[in-house]
Amino acid sequence: MLPKLEFLLILVAAVLQICSGASIKQHIYANEETLDGEGRYLLRWDVVQDTIEFQVEAETLGFVGFGISPSGTMTGADIFIAGVRTDGSTYGQDFHATGETTPILDTQQDWRLLEAYELTAENKTILKFSRLLNTCDEQDFAIGNDTSRIIWALGATDSIGYHGATNRGTKSMNLVHATTPELDVSTLQNYTIAVNITMPAIDTAYWCTFHKGPTLTGKHHIVAFDTLLPSLESFQHTHHFVVYTCKAPGNQTDEEAFDRFTYQNGNIGDHCFTTQELPIAQCQSVIYTWAKGGKMMIFPEDVGFPIGETPTAEYYMVEIHYDNPQLLEGVLFETGLAMYHTPDLRPIDAGILALGQYVDVSLTVPPNQDAFKVVGHCSPQCTQEALEPEGITVFASMLHSHKSGRKMRTRHFRGNVELPWIDFDNQYDFDFQQNKILLETRQILPGDQMSVECTYSSVWRRGDPVIGGHSTYEEMCQNLLWYYPRVGLGCMSRYDVDTHLADFGVETYHTVQEASSLRYIIDTPVSIAGDYFDLVATKFNWTEEFLRAYQEERLNGDQMSHCGTQRPTRYPDNFVEYVPEDECAMKE
Repeated sequence: MLPKLEFLLILVAAVLQICSGASIKQHIYANEETLDGEGRYLLRWDVVQDTIEFQVEAETLGFVGFGISPSGTMTGADIFIAGVRTDGSTYGQDFHATGETTPILDTQQDWRLLEAYELTAENKTILKFSRLLNTCDEQDFAIGNDTSRIIWALGATDSIGYHGATNRGTKSMNLVHATTPELDVSTLQNYTIAVNITMPAIDTAYWCTFHKGPTLTGKHHIVAFDTLLPSLESFQHTHHFVVYTCKAPGNQTDEEAFDRFTYQNGNIGDHCFTTQELPIAQCQSVIYTWAKGGKMMIFPEDVGFPIGETPTAEYYMVEIHYDNPQLLEGVLFETGLAMYHTPDLRPIDAGILALGQYVDVSLTVPPNQDAFKVVGHCSPQCTQEALEPEGITVFASMLHSHKSGRKMRTRHFRGNVELPWIDFDNQYDFDFQQNKILLETRQILPGDQMSVECTYSSVWRRGDPVIGGHSTYEEMCQNLLWYYPRVGLGCMSRYDVDTHLADFGVETYHTVQEASSLRYIIDTPVSIAGDYFDLVATKFNWTEEFLRAYQEERLNGDQMSHCGTQRPTRYPDNFVEYVPEDECAMKE
């Protein structure tokens, strides 16, 4: 028999738990996201070694569905469904889905339900559950540092079935990521860019504005970037934005080139890809990007990005994607960002290095392809000439392609040996572009080669090819790396444009600079004279034989590396390929 005091303590604890409907021990999770945007589905999680633990707070007394999907749909998804029955008993099961239909119970149950209870008065179900990051189960989805596309669903009852078109959604995020340093922004200066316009009454709009940066008395360090969405409308309709630095052509100063276009001078901007007025072509260097789900970017504690090194102000262009599927009219709101900077300089200057392929028509994805690969190289000669013996250290990465992008990786070669990839994303989501702090910094030494490899699907274009360009319906293949110490290195490559056009029967051509890209117009042969290359590629007879040769040459053929001097570059000869460690094979 229990002593009286111990019995009373147990009884009190039980009563408190019953009254609150919750467990006494409350764990504070390091991560939190609202999946539905309205607070009906709140997800919290922690990663400890090889295990991930979730807590879900969902607005339903029926079943709660949580899944990880390769595409953001049910097809191929790893799904956990749990809840509390009307008799108070709990359930939690591991499923997978083969399509938009009722999921199938896994033969191996890897998700573990740790706790489940209901807050009846609040119409909420609370779940706690966990799983190994990699279960080695073919019916499960391995969780890594790249993008995870989360799917969720809420059932009206505990009867598990296909939920239909309501009470469900998807959201991309990084479930496994580096720890964010703490930063007290109240001690910092900040330069804020705020764009306050009436959202265009069209489904998707890309709006570009120009901004004059701060005029500083001396060098400062940017130590963080943050996004400002001060209203519900801005949160709902700002899909993503990109910030570019602008450089005037050689015959003008920055002030002459950009000042009259700035938001400060009353120019509210224009549609990015149809305007003929804004000098968009002069703003190509990305310094910051944000998309739905993005977090504040905080630099390592001893690193800062320098501004104010010249007596004149920098100019920036901000490209905002407004999402307005309901075609609402007259909706006015503000979208902004803050650059937090300080005159108290940190020991190390950060720099930004752009890798990948130049943006032009030589990046053309054939029609109806589901896994077409393109590559851009930073040659060993470029890094040999630009880097000091100790090299540079990469601490953050932003992989960048457009709507056709499906996978990306930045490969790293030292001699003919491939080292672990600098960054990769096997579930690339154009709507979730992040400046991602790497789990481990990477050292690039003189003579190293880096190659950005992009995998595209053009199936969604319904028979049309995808042409290289700055529009989201065109394509890019780039990786922006944040690194230190800062050096003067730009390192991209391009496939020869004349050779590319000749493959399609083009003899001579001329170019016209349009709002977002350089356009190629055919002069000869007469049969296609006057056509844009886009149309030539659409009408072209893409035979299987041509496709095979075209893919081989674009992936493994010579390109010209650009880093001050131009040299032929390609993958290293006979290199030893890096193969990620197979945890599952090791367990067998």
